[in-house]
Amino acid sequence: MGYNRMEASKRIRARRKELGLTGAEVAERIGKAEHYYGDIERGTCGMSIDTLVQLADTLDISVDYILFGNEEGNEYSVIARTSRILRHYNMRKQQCALELMKYYLGLDEA
Repeated sequence: MGYNRMEASKRIRARRKELGLTGAEVAERIGKAEHYYGDIERGTCGMSIDTLVQLADTLDISVDYILFGNEEGNEYSVIARTSRILRHYNMRKQQCALELMKYYLGLDEA
């Protein structure tokens, strides 16, 4: 399984549409020109690693999924999505969220 720019562009476009975003909205969120983002979605140009990571973050999918279509590492997973949400908070809030999850799940230790 190798990288195919056209297939990657299809996955990016499909996810954007699932989220109900326009190309202009995604372009703005990743800080790129709308035309450049459109080229990425059409598969007519590649992208830097920075842009790839920004896209994955914006679309809430993994870089691995964008590049190779690997569902296993896809950011749709609950664990990955939870991690992505929590990383934006300080350690105290992360710890509180962990304690709430443990309480809700009836766990003594996780």
